[in-house]
Amino acid sequence: MKKKIEKLLTTILVLSFLSPFLFLAPDVRGNPTIIAYSPDEKGYIEEIGPNKYLMHLEGTPYEMGYQQGYLGPTSVSRLATEEWFKAVVMNLLEAPEWILQFIMSDVMDYNRLLNVVGSVVDSGTLSQLAAQSGDSLDTLLDKMLDLCRLTVAYNTRYVPQQFLDEIQGVADGCTDAGYTVTYEDVLLLNMGMDAMLALTYPVVEPYLFWLDLFSFLSCSGFVAQGSATVGGHTIMGRHWQFTSYILHEEMMFMEFVPDSGNSFLSTSTPGFVGVTSAMNDQGLGIGNDMVPAQDCDPANFGMGTLLTCRYIMQYTNQLTAAINHIKYSTRGASWIYGIGDGRNGETGGVALETSENYCSIRSMSYEHPWWAIFSYNQIEHKSDLVTYTNHYIYRRMNDWADATAIADSRDRYSWLTNEALDVYGTINLEVGAELIDYLHPPNYNYYDDPNGPVGAALTCWDLTTLEAKALFGFYSDSWVYANL
Repeated sequence: MKKKIEKLLTTILVLSFLSPFLFLAPDVRGNPTIIAYSPDEKGYIEEIGPNKYLMHLEGTPYEMGYQQGYLGPTSVSRLATEEWFKAVVMNLLEAPEWILQFIMSDVMDYNRLLNVVGSVVDSGTLSQLAAQSGDSLDTLLDKMLDLCRLTVAYNTRYVPQQFLDEIQGVADGCTDAGYTVTYEDVLLLNMGMDAMLALTYPVVEPYLFWLDLFSFLSCSGFVAQGSATVGGHTIMGRHWQFTSYILHEEMMFMEFVPDSGNSFLSTSTPGFVGVTSAMNDQGLGIGNDMVPAQDCDPANFGMGTLLTCRYIMQYTNQLTAAINHIKYSTRGASWIYGIGDGRNGETGGVALETSENYCSIRSMSYEHPWWAIFSYNQIEHKSDLVTYTNHYIYRRMNDWADATAIADSRDRYSWLTNEALDVYGTINLEVGAELIDYLHPPNYNYYDDPNGPVGAALTCWDLTTLEAKALFGFYSDSWVYANL
């Protein structure tokens, strides 16, 4: 008996050594699928399908951040890195390396930097970071990321302190789990995309007429309600059509239950305090689509799209409030926000087209004025359906923001919209999931491998019943279900 006890204790010690960041605890909820708890036992990871997980976070901002970092340190340590951002940039621009180097040299030109960020970064620093003769593409990317860190730090003045506390919690929890990650690393992950896009868009956008760039990192979405759906529900689809690099291995559902504001559910990975696709317990849903435009402010880009979406999920309850928050916030990078409302008397949805100086609401009932003959074609023509990809459609928005509707985005918009019209009147959670997966390989010959990784997640939200389905990991995987 003594040897058996000693063997058992040895086994426990070995397991504890191998998994220092997770400890298995008795499941107080009686749910055998919960596989790990945070030290305070408020946060946990639940297996909701084969190798598919939901992370539950609860408490104060710092507590939720710490839980996230402690339970998902591998994800955080893989994503909150400059290596990941470099991979994103290289996938972002589909062009030969010599073209990318030429563009990056323009982005990091000293006189340009002095003009666009000289008000927040001193000239001596800009001189060190500016492009020099003989700089390699990798060197230019390093310099750009160093500059983005500086502008991110400056723009934290636009971020509610509670989100900064949560970001600190993520870094601390991850570090305590044995993976050293800094506050600045997590901050860059949550705000760096806006810093980088606001800096590069004005240079890249003029090339889009000649080079169909930005065709790899894209997004698609729709909101349907009323006669378009079964039972008048509000159904929202969102394809975070991003890089699969690392993300396909780390994606999960994340459930936030903060001690103030709304609870919400997102498809995300540990490390993101902000959200790219989410639904709150008031029936409000949101997603964000990239849209290159010259109308950007790299010095004052605000809190960025991820934290903007997070704020809306936690602190707004209706469509109008969500629109107004974006409309009156500091915006230095151009985005299209898909927003849906399924419960609180404002059911419906919009594609909110934004840049630094413009914010145009393309609602479900939007139709081109007869005189807007130079606007890009809108093909929904339904008062209870709106679709969107990566170009503006609201009248003259492309002209106002200096933006180009590239062929890739126009094609995806056409495919998605026509498929939505084909299932009009039958859209529910199941049909909506199939609809937002319209690019499932080999459809339209867009992706090659039916067993390949998803970049990065597809989600369908029923904003009326607060149910969700998502596909992440690989295209051959099964969809998973969650609800609020």
